[in-house]
Amino acid sequence: MPRNDALGAFLRDRRGRVNPSRAGLPVGRRRRVSGLRREEVARLADLSVDYYARLEQGRQHTASPAVLRSVARALFLTEDERRHLFTLAGVPDEAVSAASAEPADDRIGGLLSVLGDTPAMVVGPFVDVVQVNPAAAFLFDDFAARPEAERNGLRWMLLDPRARALYGDAWEGAAGEMVGMVRLDAGHDPRNPRLAELVAELTEHSELFRRLWADQTVSTWQHHRKTLRHPELDGPMDFTNEFLSVHGAPNRTVAVMIPADPQRFRAALNRHS
Repeated sequence: MPRNDALGAFLRDRRGRVNPSRAGLPVGRRRRVSGLRREEVARLADLSVDYYARLEQGRQHTASPAVLRSVARALFLTEDERRHLFTLAGVPDEAVSAASAEPADDRIGGLLSVLGDTPAMVVGPFVDVVQVNPAAAFLFDDFAARPEAERNGLRWMLLDPRARALYGDAWEGAAGEMVGMVRLDAGHDPRNPRLAELVAELTEHSELFRRLWADQTVSTWQHHRKTLRHPELDGPMDFTNEFLSVHGAPNRTVAVMIPADPQRFRAALNRHS
């Protein structure tokens, strides 16, 4: 039977994070493990200890939706973590379609043009940047001018000094959110060569990535407001993020950054142009 070591690693990690008191269990001096014991999770999820142990050890490569829901409740998983658990288990009705979005890219490009001076970009799996409009290229980077392997939002965030200057004190949190998004995508397609390439490069060059990747962080777009400090904006400016899905393009997301002061942003963009 095929193994599922990724599922096992995720379960072990999350079990170790649960405070026993949260599950209504006593916390005594004799407890030698952090978090819950396997048998405690099994009891909370109404499973046999042997079955749950097989899941954690990767010997049980999947489980039914009912079992996964029970385990998610026992481990107090967040919604993002629960989705990731289902993805790692390969349960069909929870998986996100991996259908190609390439036929829709021209149509999405038209949407970016309509947005005009509002920064917008199209991202695919692993936060690869597919398209940016001129306003987003000004605010962040002209990804189209980069080699294809470097057109990635997380790579830019972690390795380009301009990203740290742009985000200021919020840089680490924003980078962590993007690492969590890549982890979610990795659950859908763990053997993707693009994923392996990206993880290898960032593991080598970013201490923050190494720490967060080992931490099994998972997340979606969480922060819908941000303050950015672009050198041509004459001071910080707030932006509101909106994330749009496109019919017929399940693995494409349009990220729109709406400036709090559109006139000041437009003036800076025009000066740059």
